[in-house]
Amino acid sequence: MAGGTAEGRRVFVSTLPAGPGERRLALAVVLVSVAIFLSAVPFAKVPLGQVWAFIPIYQSALVVNDLITAVLLFGQFGFLRSRALLVLAGGYLFTAFMAVSHILTFPGLFGPTGLLGAGPQSTAWLFMFWHGGFPLCVIAYALLKNDRREIDGPAGRAGVAISSSIAAIVAVVCGLTLLATAGQHALPAIMRGNQYTAVMLSVVSTTWVLSLLALVVLWRRRPHAVLDLWLMVVMCAWVFDIALAAVLNAGRFDLGFYAGRIYGLLAASFVLMVLLLENGKLYARLVQSTAEAEAANRAKSDFLSRMSHELRTPLNGIIGFSQLLELDSLTPEQRESVEHIQKGGRHLLTLINEVLDIARIEAGAISISLEPLPVTDVVGSALDLVRPLARGRRITLVDAVAGDDHVMADRQRLQQVLLNLLSNAVKYNRDDGRVEVSCTKAGSGSIRLAIRDTGRGIAPGMLERLYTPFERLGADRSGVEGTGLGLALSRRLVEAMHGTLHVESTVGEGTTFAVELPPAVGRSAVVAGTNGVPLFAATPKTFGTLLYIEDNPANLRLVERIVGYRPGLTLLSAVQGRHGLELARDHQPRAIVLDLHLPDLDGTEVLARLRGDPSTRDIPVVIVSADATPGQVTRLLAQGADAYLTKPLDVSEFLALLDRLFNRTATPCATTT
Repeated sequence: MAGGTAEGRRVFVSTLPAGPGERRLALAVVLVSVAIFLSAVPFAKVPLGQVWAFIPIYQSALVVNDLITAVLLFGQFGFLRSRALLVLAGGYLFTAFMAVSHILTFPGLFGPTGLLGAGPQSTAWLFMFWHGGFPLCVIAYALLKNDRREIDGPAGRAGVAISSSIAAIVAVVCGLTLLATAGQHALPAIMRGNQYTAVMLSVVSTTWVLSLLALVVLWRRRPHAVLDLWLMVVMCAWVFDIALAAVLNAGRFDLGFYAGRIYGLLAASFVLMVLLLENGKLYARLVQSTAEAEAANRAKSDFLSRMSHELRTPLNGIIGFSQLLELDSLTPEQRESVEHIQKGGRHLLTLINEVLDIARIEAGAISISLEPLPVTDVVGSALDLVRPLARGRRITLVDAVAGDDHVMADRQRLQQVLLNLLSNAVKYNRDDGRVEVSCTKAGSGSIRLAIRDTGRGIAPGMLERLYTPFERLGADRSGVEGTGLGLALSRRLVEAMHGTLHVESTVGEGTTFAVELPPAVGRSAVVAGTNGVPLFAATPKTFGTLLYIEDNPANLRLVERIVGYRPGLTLLSAVQGRHGLELARDHQPRAIVLDLHLPDLDGTEVLARLRGDPSTRDIPVVIVSADATPGQVTRLLAQGADAYLTKPLDVSEFLALLDRLFNRTATPCATTT
């Protein structure tokens, strides 16, 4: 639907149902108008002074009011695409343009008989055309307002409709003005000087009946929106305007002449005031919604941080100790048990990471760093990681990427996407199958990375469900591992990198996933990232004292076991922040490993005190936390941490970091995240 969401539609006065409060207010306005009208009727023919300034002041205010109202209604049409609103906006624009013609042809104002070649009948006939045309637009609006058909299409189509409407109104106004001026002799005389002729009664009666008919049609076309209610008030004022200014009075410049035009100005103001009040309310709602959205984002960030900590902390012990068990001499049965522990732990860790990544993207908290990346490098790294899985299924991996194409992407996120797509291509393939990765130029100029497998394919009716979180299309019954989140996350990551993810599949032949990304423009040299290499053997220079500030006994025991693979290291531990600060000052360790959640001091406070004390200022500090949110990582590194590792720890990565810290001289340690 082009017109926006159903919830968004109901905030406009043209779609918001009229409540009891609005009805009572509108009725009160009508009753006051009736009282004033009845008071003015006995004196309608009383002649008053010819105040020539009244005409341009009144007409100018009328033109401004109607133009603003038309613009606001056209704006609502641009969102709602309602034909009824387009017609009503055109009606207000028609009255504004007709008021301009009316004032220019008014006798004695700018010339003895007016401008534009006007004669003695021109202004009166323009008044009749004007006051007969607007009720016709209101009738058309009332008949169309319950029509559910909309002017569909992109935003440009709404602009075409508005432009066409304006052009049609200008043509109609020009035609009526030409008829009332150059063609005035073809029209019956309805003015004799400043007095009305007998023909005037039948002409003005027709105009008056049209206004009454518009009021009746509006009343009968239920349910009434707020805009409908105030249009009925407008038509009541319009009826009083015509009655006082052209039926019950004697001619120009009597009390009815002035009073009727005042009613006309009020009629032009009612809907404008309602629309302006609506805009004020919409702005207030926008401010409130923005504040609520910001609060929700903060709450979501806090939730992500907390859940990351609570879920990763136990996994740190499960995966960490299982990695250490792998290094011991185990029987085949024991090794199989350890492999099952690691397999289950890493599956759960993958699920946690994917859920948190999706939540971060929805919260706008995902960290994306775009840089020129060589396609061959990224694809080669992803293929290397998936080769062991493919080897177990005897699946051939074909790297058909050639050339020197570069894309603008985040290296870590692109590799995450490619690894997910390649893993799926292997897992859901047939034994002895084939997976091919190719790179071509797309028609839009983007770089297209295609991953084609020879699996069983996906039925066309199931493709729409492919990116639904936790939807595995029945694969959960096949025994193939998976979370159902990988494709949903991959598409959102690709979109965050300004790309698209497409899928084509033929049942029985295979599936092709294609990632299209913008090419790198003016790329610079890009250095391939390196992964941590398992370093279990002690290096000669890895010696000194390591301080670990952590209150979780399982995590303390895990690091003790890890440090056991570096015999040259001495481990000091503290379960409280204050005790850790004392040990740091007294023992001057070569490095400090710091947890963020401590019983007495927050880890950030401990870091601040370490950096603020001259005796500990230069000691490298490694944050080890289960909070993996990008904002947290960036904030701690900016506050002076040398590295940030997330739980569960990768043993080889942790040992590699310790080796770099203890072997470095004056060269700063590279940040590890």
